[in-house]
Amino acid sequence: MKSAVARLLARVKKTAARRKGSVSARMMGRERTFRAWDDGEDTFVMEDGIARRLGEHPSVLLAWKGDLSRGARGWLMTVTTGNHAVAALPLLSGGFWDLARVPPAKRGKTLSGCIACANIVDGRIEISQREVPFRHLERADAWLQSRGLGLDDIVFTERSDAALDFFRRIGQEWRVKPLAWTRQGMDLALAAARKRISSRIRYYHSSRGVHFMSYAEFHAFAQTAGTDWDAFVQGLRELAGIPEGNTLSYVRQPKYRGHHEVEFFGLPRGVGVDRIAPRLEQLMEKIVLGRISREDACAEIADVDAMYRSLLTRPSLADPACMDFVESLYMHLTGEIYVVAGEGSAPEFDDHRIALPGATYENGIPHFHPGIDDRSRVLLSSIRWLMNKEEKIEYANVYDLRGDAEPGAGDGSGDDPSAPAARRVLDAGTREIVYKTNRMPLPASLIEKRLAHHEKGYGSYLLARAEAFRALGAGLCDYRLLRRAGTPERKPLYFYLRTRCSGTSVEDIPASFFRKSGEFGGDDAGEDPQVTLALAALMGDAAAQNLALKKYDACTGDCRYGVGKEIYEFGYDLKAMRLMPQKVSFCSLRGTLGWPDLSRSEENLSAMFDFYLSAYAMALHGLRRKHPAVTLREAGDRFFDGFEYRSRAMEWRFASSREQFENFDPRLRPAFGFKRRWAFALWALERQVRRLSSLRADFNAKLDALEAESPAPSPDEY
Repeated sequence: MKSAVARLLARVKKTAARRKGSVSARMMGRERTFRAWDDGEDTFVMEDGIARRLGEHPSVLLAWKGDLSRGARGWLMTVTTGNHAVAALPLLSGGFWDLARVPPAKRGKTLSGCIACANIVDGRIEISQREVPFRHLERADAWLQSRGLGLDDIVFTERSDAALDFFRRIGQEWRVKPLAWTRQGMDLALAAARKRISSRIRYYHSSRGVHFMSYAEFHAFAQTAGTDWDAFVQGLRELAGIPEGNTLSYVRQPKYRGHHEVEFFGLPRGVGVDRIAPRLEQLMEKIVLGRISREDACAEIADVDAMYRSLLTRPSLADPACMDFVESLYMHLTGEIYVVAGEGSAPEFDDHRIALPGATYENGIPHFHPGIDDRSRVLLSSIRWLMNKEEKIEYANVYDLRGDAEPGAGDGSGDDPSAPAARRVLDAGTREIVYKTNRMPLPASLIEKRLAHHEKGYGSYLLARAEAFRALGAGLCDYRLLRRAGTPERKPLYFYLRTRCSGTSVEDIPASFFRKSGEFGGDDAGEDPQVTLALAALMGDAAAQNLALKKYDACTGDCRYGVGKEIYEFGYDLKAMRLMPQKVSFCSLRGTLGWPDLSRSEENLSAMFDFYLSAYAMALHGLRRKHPAVTLREAGDRFFDGFEYRSRAMEWRFASSREQFENFDPRLRPAFGFKRRWAFALWALERQVRRLSSLRADFNAKLDALEAESPAPSPDEY
């Protein structure tokens, strides 16, 4: 079945008025013929044979005619093979009929500031912003939709702040291409980026229009000197020759942020132009003038090949199978390498989540997007239950969270960032919805997840545990149970909805949060020990709650502590006059009331405390190794201060309402054993408080053993 883009081009050729004549030019090593069609005020320019080559990532230019010729109206769309210059050069130089009248001095500015570059990839138009103001892309997007393309037929490949803000406000973040986060996803993205110019050489085409040539591809090209001389000469001409209509070779043509049209990947910036390009040009000249034999040419290109490899910033960049190569090249292809250099983008957008089709709201009424599934519909509808009278949703975005090792059902396309959004929809795992109403200054966030078990009544068991421990003072979220209707072939599915915990896990806390401010406001004065000590106290607080909840995963044999389920929130502290850790919450109930032995014996208590304290000591030791501005004993003392505080606070709540807690009976199925597990948890909580002194000593002993086994740098050394 033809894609919507292919149908649009075919419809134009069939129904629009074709302009007289054609334009022929030799571009990028090939004779090309272009024809134009007028459809109302809009004009389409296509290279002959483009319909058969839509699988080769054709280049697309989109421009408002008024930006090219004063007084003109309508849109211009060009579709060609090769790179974007194939259409841009004749267009701006006046070679395409009367479509552009741009003075030579303004052509570069017009190209970079008024013409949107795109490619047809897998039947969709992928638009890259580059230096074009986003308002131009917004208008181009609206025009393409008016031409019959759906929301899922147009993708934006760059995560600029302007693009993200625009699509966030209309609930369409899923139309911005997400970053891959697994090796499989990056491999797929790299494979999709492979593109030729005119020779057999294959490049990796980036979202900024740069053709990156890997060392492996250069080595394969060098090998053809001895196996296929004609192919070698053609490739060398592509690299070292000057293409028609240009004054520089591809390896010297400036393209984006110091990169060139063809860039030798893995070399320091500028080294390819200074060291590799001259050697290739000299070799090309000798071959053209007949001043070198084939044997000597083979030896010369082999020497250049060896030089290229020796100049790589890291040897691993020579191996396409190496993860270092994949990650580094992927950053270059997506433009993230420029973000690292401090050129924008919102980091939270790609924080292990994929935006999914949802709805755009107009006056509070949802207009659902193509590809939305039933689960997202239910999730969007559930927001209304939480809203007040006269409160309306302004926008909402739905995401699939991909941080947990809980894969979704379906065809496995969730790891493929290039897959259409409709194919990326998962039916399991975790989802998030971020929404804003007309009564909220800031957006709110809710997490929705399918129940881990299918047993009858498990949802009630989840809610009972959450409310019971929230009443004891545990930092758990609000939970609400959802039901999605089933079908005759399928039972109903149950999900729960909870508020999102504000903050981040220990491993994801930015390093800047720990550092002192330097004399001029920088972070050059080392780490502030009071931040580490405050965080250690909150870790102890979380450990006391973890022990009170009796978290235990029977499958893994761990207590679910220090695995990213404790969320730490920072805020401005008046006493410290800086950002400090202030609160800890739990984003998961998994494993609660899971301790397998419910016997009320000294042996069981000793085994339980030893098990949990060992896990807590390991986590704190890891924190101190990462932030050695304090001693392990200092961190341990603050940790246990937090542990003691939360233990006493929870036990005091229990003692204050003992009868209500002990008589709490949510009338669950006996199979869950809630009453017995709950009674054991209350009994153990009292013993937890009574043994605080001995537990502190046991905890310190475990820290000392870990430090003796694997000592960390002292604060003085740090």
